[in-house]
Amino acid sequence: MRAPLRRYLLSLLAALLVLTTWSGAGADRTHTVRAGETLAAIARRYRVDVQDLAAANRLRRNATLRLGQALDVPDAGVVYVRPGDNLRALAARHRVSVDDLKRANGLRSDAVRAGQRLVLPGHLPSEQANRDWGSPREPGTVTVVRRGERVAVPLVDGEGRVRRQGLRSLGELMKRHEDDELQEPNPRLGKLLARLSDHFGGRPITIISGFREAGGYTRESSRHTKGRAVDIRIQGVPHRAIWEICRGIGHAGCGYYPRSTFVHVDARLRRTQWVDWSGPGQSPRYGTLRGPVRRREQRSRAMPFPRQRETLPMALDVLEPNGTITRFEDRPDVEPEDDVEPDAPDEAREDDGSTLADDLLPNGRR
Repeated sequence: MRAPLRRYLLSLLAALLVLTTWSGAGADRTHTVRAGETLAAIARRYRVDVQDLAAANRLRRNATLRLGQALDVPDAGVVYVRPGDNLRALAARHRVSVDDLKRANGLRSDAVRAGQRLVLPGHLPSEQANRDWGSPREPGTVTVVRRGERVAVPLVDGEGRVRRQGLRSLGELMKRHEDDELQEPNPRLGKLLARLSDHFGGRPITIISGFREAGGYTRESSRHTKGRAVDIRIQGVPHRAIWEICRGIGHAGCGYYPRSTFVHVDARLRRTQWVDWSGPGQSPRYGTLRGPVRRREQRSRAMPFPRQRETLPMALDVLEPNGTITRFEDRPDVEPEDDVEPDAPDEAREDDGSTLADDLLPNGRR
C-alpha cells in the first residue's frame, strides 16, 4: 500500500503546484521552476516574450534554470528595453506610436537604457486590475460631482429598485446647461452608475458630459441625446479600470479614450466595447489597447470580450416618490440602433467647464 500511496501524494502535490503557478494568470506572477523547464517554455506558457521574461529576472535568454528557482513573470503589457534598442524601434516592434509610448511611461525624452521596464499604451497594472476597492458606505447612492457641486444621489434602494427621485436628481446634473429643461435619464443608466459606484467603494463620480444635442461628432441616434449615456471619471480610479469593469457587464456600452479624460458608459441592447485614440475635437480613431487599427475585424480579433460577470437588466422596477412601483422595460423599437462604434468626443472643452490641461499631471500623463 505504501507505493500507491506515495504515487497518489506525489500526483496531488504536482496538481497543487500547477494550480498555484496558474492562479495569477494575466497578472504579475511568480513561477517556480520544475525539472526540465526552460525560459522559452515558461514564456510560451504565460504568453510573454522570452526576452522580457529573462530581463525581468536579470538572466540571459539561454540561461540554465535550477529546480525550485522562483521567476517573476511580467504582465503581457510590460516590456523591457533590449541592448541596442531605441524608443522608435520599441514602438515599431509593438505597433504603437512613440508619443503614446512616452506618454504611457511619463518619459520626457526619447532616451532609454537596456533593461529598463516599460508599459505599453493602454496597459492596466495588475495591482489595479485585481484590487479590492472596498465597500460603499451607502450602496446604491452615487456621489456625483458636476460643475464644482457634489451631490449624493440615492439611485437604487436595498431591493434593487431604481428611485424615481434619484433619476430626477441625476437628470439635473446631466444637463449641459443649468437653464436647460429637465430630462429624466434612462433608469437602466441609473442602475449602471450605481453598480459602478458600488464596485469602486462609493468614490465620487464626475460627470464630464451627460445630455448633448446632435451636432459635430454627436449623431441624432447618440445615446447622449436620449439620456442613456454619460462620460465619467471616478476619483482615484484609473480610466482603464473603470472600462474593464464596465465591459464585463451585459447590455452595457463601454468606451475607453486613452487620449481624453473620461470613460464612456451607456445602457444598450448588446454588450459593446471600443477604444478610441482620438482626442477632443478630433474624428474617431478606433483601435485596440495598443493603438489605432483601421479594420473593424482586426480590432475584434485583437480585443475579445472578457468573461461577462453580470447583466444590466432590460426590465426593472422604479420606486415612485409615493411608494408605488412602476415597471420599466427597454424595447428594441425604442432604443437607438446599436452601433458597434459610437460618437467621438466632440468638444475641446468639457461640459463641466474644465479644460484638458486642468487634468494633466506634471509629467504630461492624463
